[in-house]
Amino acid sequence: MIIDVHVHLHPTEEVGKMVVEMIKEKHGVGYYSYGTPDDYLKDMKAANIDKAVIVSFAPDNQLKNNNFWTVAITRPGKNQSAKYPMFIPFISVSPNMSGRKPVEELEHKLKWGMRGLKIHPVAQEFAPDDKMMWSVYEWLVKHDLPITTHSGVNIDCKSEFGEPKRWINVLDNFPDLKLILAHLGNGFWDQTLEIAEKFPKVMFDTAIAISYINAPTTLDDAEAVDLIRTIGSERIMFGSDYPWVNPAKDIERIKSLDLSEKDKRLILGENALKFLNLNKS
Repeated sequence: MIIDVHVHLHPTEEVGKMVVEMIKEKHGVGYYSYGTPDDYLKDMKAANIDKAVIVSFAPDNQLKNNNFWTVAITRPGKNQSAKYPMFIPFISVSPNMSGRKPVEELEHKLKWGMRGLKIHPVAQEFAPDDKMMWSVYEWLVKHDLPITTHSGVNIDCKSEFGEPKRWINVLDNFPDLKLILAHLGNGFWDQTLEIAEKFPKVMFDTAIAISYINAPTTLDDAEAVDLIRTIGSERIMFGSDYPWVNPAKDIERIKSLDLSEKDKRLILGENALKFLNLNKS
């Protein structure tokens, strides 16, 4: 069982090309694919990935449309099966979004089958410990649903709202929040370890931090193994950050690490299966 918990998808090739090319031109970050659902489906099959979590987000004025598309492609119709049942839909909210308030949007998309929340405090320009988000965290705890957040340095080198320590006050107030810190803290390794020690329920994903690419915050083999062993392999999940990364090569990288076969199975799929309750879907 292999589950990729960090996938960004785009509704069409035109939209995908616009997004990845814009980021490449603005920030010098290359990409692997345009990131349509069919693009990823091909890569999924090639890498023997069983399920993938969509963690896309959009500007505030486009959030609702992006959320609707995300849940619609994974939802079965009255007389037909879902087009992409292998994708797990996470939606996104922001305290500054247009129209519906964040909790109203969560309630609306819950009826459509959303399975979790993704936020990117750096790109969406809000602090995760801003009390405007308290009602969102309360709602997630009530519904036992997870939240994935970007953590660490962003592609624009900004990190103020991305530092893992911004979640300490949140977790003090919502100890049962099912939080996934993406990118393992992405450069703020000391804060990652502080969070891991203080809050044993917090999970992490490997996107960019443990990868075949050579990003500024990508760990080498020895560093990756040390961090995994310190946090515990049972708390880390594989994430590719597709379409910027080829998931098959990241899987190969994880399999090549000096870890036990059990550790690798946990990271590549078993942890996500349990934490996200996917064995019930």
